[in-house]
Amino acid sequence: MAVNQKFYSLDRIRRIAIEAAENPAKFWADKVDYLTWFERPKSILEGKAPDVYWFRGGYLNISYNAVDRHIPARANRVAFYYENERGDSKVISYWDLYREVNRAAYLLKELGVRRGDTVSMMMPSIPEAVYFGLAVHRLGATLVIHYAGLSEETLAYRLQDCGSKIFVVASKGFRAGEEVRMKDLIDRTLEKYQTPVEKVLVVSRGFSDFNIKQGRDIVYEDAAPKGKVYVEPTPVEANEPATIYYTSGTTGRPKGLWQSNGGYPIGLNWTFRALFNPQDVDVWWTISELGWPVWPMANLYTAPVMGLTSLLFEGFIGYKRDLFARIIEKYHVSLIWSSTTTLYTIRSIGEEALKGDLSSLRIILNTGETLNPSVAEWYIQQLPSTIIADAYWMTEHLIPIAATPYGLGEIPFKPGSTGIQFPGSKWLVVDDDGNPLPPGQRGYIVIAIPNPAMAKMWNDPNYERLIKTYWSRFSGYFYTGDYGFYDTDGYLYVLGRADDILSIAGERLGTMDIEGILARHRAVAEAAVVGVPAPGGGEKVLAFVVLKSGEIPSETLVNDIKEFARASGTRVDDVVIVRRLPKTKSGKIMRRLLRALVRNEPYGDVSTLDDIRTLDDIKAALMERGYIKP
Repeated sequence: MAVNQKFYSLDRIRRIAIEAAENPAKFWADKVDYLTWFERPKSILEGKAPDVYWFRGGYLNISYNAVDRHIPARANRVAFYYENERGDSKVISYWDLYREVNRAAYLLKELGVRRGDTVSMMMPSIPEAVYFGLAVHRLGATLVIHYAGLSEETLAYRLQDCGSKIFVVASKGFRAGEEVRMKDLIDRTLEKYQTPVEKVLVVSRGFSDFNIKQGRDIVYEDAAPKGKVYVEPTPVEANEPATIYYTSGTTGRPKGLWQSNGGYPIGLNWTFRALFNPQDVDVWWTISELGWPVWPMANLYTAPVMGLTSLLFEGFIGYKRDLFARIIEKYHVSLIWSSTTTLYTIRSIGEEALKGDLSSLRIILNTGETLNPSVAEWYIQQLPSTIIADAYWMTEHLIPIAATPYGLGEIPFKPGSTGIQFPGSKWLVVDDDGNPLPPGQRGYIVIAIPNPAMAKMWNDPNYERLIKTYWSRFSGYFYTGDYGFYDTDGYLYVLGRADDILSIAGERLGTMDIEGILARHRAVAEAAVVGVPAPGGGEKVLAFVVLKSGEIPSETLVNDIKEFARASGTRVDDVVIVRRLPKTKSGKIMRRLLRALVRNEPYGDVSTLDDIRTLDDIKAALMERGYIKP
């Protein structure tokens, strides 16, 4: 779809993106004022990527910016609503937030947490997660959030790598009607493996059905100060580490990536102004669990820094068919940031998930993988007054690479595309030799300029691993690992990981191309495609398909899906019907795990997999189809 008429916003955003790429220091200079500084930066940008420093010489504190500076003007404003899948709820004002962050910081300080230390945390999406996240930053320490679905071995490795002596954990959480026993996971990990952890601070949540190890474990509700306390926010330099995120290593260990105290929140606060243009009256719901960077990006580093009202939701959005609509209606939610997986879950429920008064809902922002065009079009039809937006980014690069920046102006939405150049970043599509390609030609997606939310690797003081992993494939460019193309209007289309691109009969096929076609089939909710060895050599295309609710698997349906693909101009050699697909917590399909299952190869790192049980389900389906033996 070409954009033939003139769109003034589109032209304006293109100009902003060009100016930002030509002079990054000038572009980011005025965004210093998004934050309150104890000592203003002496420079905006120093060095050459990847060895760059943003806002050098500036001293600040994230907790002060998220809490203190809003007192007293916004003391009575709602900072967070909390609701869980069972309907329990709570309201937290900015004054409540100020008081609770100081209480949490006081106890952490008593336990010896100081500037430069790392503190690990595992929580559901509850108010205490905000309190402790900001309390860690109040002391100038570095926050490390771990996902509750990790194996003991992976969690132990992360603890050894980040060096945390203090671990803050909830007794348990709740999802899809089941308990997620977080404290039990910590106990098993610390019993089996040697780690630096000396103290475990347990947020009981009013429960007592967990073990206490004397001398190590402390129950927060018992030890927290009872009266009003104040902890002075510790000034930290803008380039000191604020948080560490772990992302999947393809075959080896998880990679620790750290973001800074200054550049990172500035990058995020620009990003969400550009994506949402949040207003004082908005209620922002980020549908995410803590193990994915999205949760702290919104709930620690952006919404409270802006002084907005956010919604914390604990549970599974598909737990009740009307849950999504009921929460929007109850809290007058206007902004939603969601994973692709959640949006597919709502689509699989159907129109019932959207029944209610959703007139407050202004924007839904998708993040993870690009929405299949048929799914995007369904939301556009069902919610004609709501903007459907997209943003393409990665843990290593936490401002969008491409997006639909509706906060800056209205531009055309192209289903299947991730959007246009996002101001502050600059992507190119290059060939095997790193030469830029013109519109329509497929190649590797690279980034040409640094930005303040570009991560560095933990325990990599000389950037050796960073350069080897991201900067060595194409000289002068950051390599995303993705494959795609852009059209004549400058809209980027991500076809999948470069490792996932199929070479069939001499033609390169994007997995997401084929999956987008399959998703238009009447019975298909989701699909993932991989290449598998074919008898006699070469590869064939194998599709893993999740059916819509009410559809019954059959050989007739498998053949119909294959014929639908052929009639649509693509190729699928076989179809395996599964209950769910292996995904990261951000909703990205882990196709390498599907290849490993079919080929009976080692999985590699699965630390970012949303649910390890998914692999057992798929293995059973492959056995039934005859691809692997029992």
